[in-house]
Order: sequence, then structure tokens, then C-alpha cells
Amino acid sequence: MAERLKVALRGSPLRPVYLWLATRYRQLRRLFLYPETARVGAVDYDTYWDNKAVGTLGQLSPWRRKRAQVFTDLVSAGDRVLDLGVGDGALLRYMLDHKAIEAYGLDVSPKAVEFCRAQGLQVDLADINQPISAFLRGPYDYIICSEIIEHLPDPEGLLNSLRPFVRKGIIVSIPNTGFHQHRLRLLFGRFPLQWVVTPGEHLRFWTRTDFHWWSHQLGFAIAREIPYEGTPWLKDIWPGLFAAAFVYLLVEARQ
Repeated sequence: MAERLKVALRGSPLRPVYLWLATRYRQLRRLFLYPETARVGAVDYDTYWDNKAVGTLGQLSPWRRKRAQVFTDLVSAGDRVLDLGVGDGALLRYMLDHKAIEAYGLDVSPKAVEFCRAQGLQVDLADINQPISAFLRGPYDYIICSEIIEHLPDPEGLLNSLRPFVRKGIIVSIPNTGFHQHRLRLLFGRFPLQWVVTPGEHLRFWTRTDFHWWSHQLGFAIAREIPYEGTPWLKDIWPGLFAAAFVYLLVEARQ
């Protein structure tokens, strides 16, 4: 009964109101509850892609589409671009469809690599927790680290190892742990919810202030900062509090 009502509302003139209320309801749940998929244990990325394959594999959610648009705007036609942790390749496919670039990808999951290759993408198998230089065929104009450095125990080592292989910059996207909804969840006694299946998905966390300090310590300058997701209008005025996620373009800091 409830599901039929939802379907009817999505197809009715009340659709905008229904979607707005549904989004607010999901956000409220995230302040107090855990995901229905929640469990504890190691992250198995092949299992992750098996589960995703039944629904949205190769498709961009609204959130990922915004990120893909930002990445595409940052690169230029003819650029050689590498996407680390390419996943299902949807982001890389979007960039190829909207800009004439040379696109490559690496991922740790054999199933993700197989899926990408079936879509005609140039993707190879690689574990970025291992020395990455063995897998790189640079130089590249840009190397993209899209929502991956928070999954790594040593993101500093990864970014430093990419330096000799990049000409224009490293594009990094991360969630903002200082987002006001994460702060509220912490206020109510639960750690910020940035995972879907297990808390082990994310090993590192940054607020906007933290990331600025951290990148400076590594010898990078932030050439661009784009708060691509969060509270409309406010995320551009007060990004540290109202941006849910950022895209950063990192370049070598001038000595």
C-alpha cells in the first residue's frame, strides 16, 4: 500500500513536494539511525560491485553527476587523464562523452575492471595501497582521486607518489566531515555517517580547514576549490559548514 502511494505521488502534480519531503525525511533519519545495509567487518569491493550490479552499475546518481560535471570543467580537450579507483567507469564515461580527452582508469576490483572494459574504457587492475608507480604509464595532465583518499591508510604516500607523473594537477574529491548534518549527528552521540555498508569504508576524515592545512603541509597549493554538493546557496557562502563535499585541484606550491 505504502509503495503504491509513493509511485502515485511521484507521477502526480505533487511530485516536487513529495521529493522535497522525502529528502528531508532521509536527512532526518541519518541524524539518528544507521543504514539498513549496515554491518561490521572488512570491505570486500567485489561483493560491493556484485550488489551494485543489480541496480545502478554504470549509472550516475545526481550526486556523482555533479562531481563528474566539475571534473569535466576542470580538464581541457586533448588532456591525458587518469582516474584512480575508477569503479564502474560511469564518471570516466561522462567525461569522455562531454570532452575529447585521453581517458584511463585503475581499480582494485577485477569485476569493476571487467565491467569497464566491456564498456570500451581503458582500465587496468591495480591496488593503490601498493607502490603506484608500477601501474602508471605517465605522464598525465591530470590524475583524479575521486572519493578514494578517505579510504586509504596512507593518502599522503599516494599523493606524493603521483607527483612525478602529473603535469597540470591532481584532482581530489572528498566528503566534508564539517558539514552541518555531520556536526549534528555527532552532537546527538553518533559519529558522522559517511559510509553505506560498514564504518570501515572510511579510514581518514577532513573538514575544510583540515584539508587546507593538510595539503599545505604536503607542499600542495589549492588552485581550485568547488563545493559541489550541500545546502543550496549556503554552501557557496559558508562552505566549511554547509558544503557536504568538495572537489580540489592541487598543484605544486611555489617555493
